[in-house]
Amino acid sequence: MNYVHKTFLRPRYADTDQMGIIHHAKYFEYFEMARTELLRSLDLPYAELENQGFLLPLLSCYCKFIKPIKYDDLVRVETLMETKSGARIKLTYKIYREEGNMLLAEGYTEHSWVKKENLKPIRPPKIFLDVINKSSSSND
Repeated sequence: MNYVHKTFLRPRYADTDQMGIIHHAKYFEYFEMARTELLRSLDLPYAELENQGFLLPLLSCYCKFIKPIKYDDLVRVETLMETKSGARIKLTYKIYREEGNMLLAEGYTEHSWVKKENLKPIRPPKIFLDVINKSSSSND
C-alpha cells in the first residue's frame, strides 16, 4: 500500500542558522513531524504503537536540499508511506513552500519494526496491518 499525507508547518525563528535559513538538521525533525501526523491520520498515533509494545527505530535517512526554507515560510511536507515485506518500512518526503508550490527538499527515512521489550525485529504488527488494510480498501 502506498499512502500520501500532507502536513503543514511554519518554521520557528529558533530553527534558523546564522544565514537566516532553516538549519539542515531541522529537515529531519520536519520529516519526523510529518511521519507522526501520517500515522495519526490513519487513527494510529505513534504513542499507541509504543503502548502496544512496538517501536520503529530509524535505519537510514537522506535529504536532498534544493532551495532553502526560511523563517516563517508556510511549508507542506508530503509523506508517502511504502509498506514493504518483512520488518521494514520506508517513508519518502517532499517539502514544498506553499507560496508558489516550490519544491524545497526531498528525502526518505527507513525504519524497522521491533518489539519494545527486546528491540528484536518483527514483521509489522497486526494493529498496523489492520489500519493499512482498512485504508487500502477505503481508497479503492
